[in-house]
Amino acid sequence: MRAVLVHKSDDQPILLSIVDCLSGIDCLQHFSDHLGKHQTEQKKIVSRFQNLAKSELQLAIPEVKWSIEYRPSRTNRDSIDIFGQGREFVVAIELDKNRADQVAKKFVSRVALLPATTVYFVSLCYPGTERMNRSECEKYFGYCSTLALRMKNHYAGLVVE
Repeated sequence: MRAVLVHKSDDQPILLSIVDCLSGIDCLQHFSDHLGKHQTEQKKIVSRFQNLAKSELQLAIPEVKWSIEYRPSRTNRDSIDIFGQGREFVVAIELDKNRADQVAKKFVSRVALLPATTVYFVSLCYPGTERMNRSECEKYFGYCSTLALRMKNHYAGLVVE
């Protein structure tokens, strides 16, 4: 069970390095049986995956300073699941269930809160409930990708299969 790339805005090397790293993580121990568990237990599972992904990113892309639960604004409670600070760019990685509304809301809010620099934004979605529409989520990956390019940024959408 791995994260699979569904949509990317372009073939920029940093974006591809991030995607390659995240795609290489074995997600089986994290997301094979999380469905049906209480929200608090699911949150712990996602938190463990978040820490693993950050560690893997640190190894794969050491020139970026990686952190978790980064708050880009002191006046706003929004935090970025995995944040990277590069020389002339930032990376925002959001981990969510397969929900198009979450993909869109987080992309808009995080990009708006981040500094006016190049942004590499990654949506990594893991299985949610049966009612969550993965194809709609993937459609919104395309919208985010288009918007990212218009803003001279970069975007990738992945799903855990």
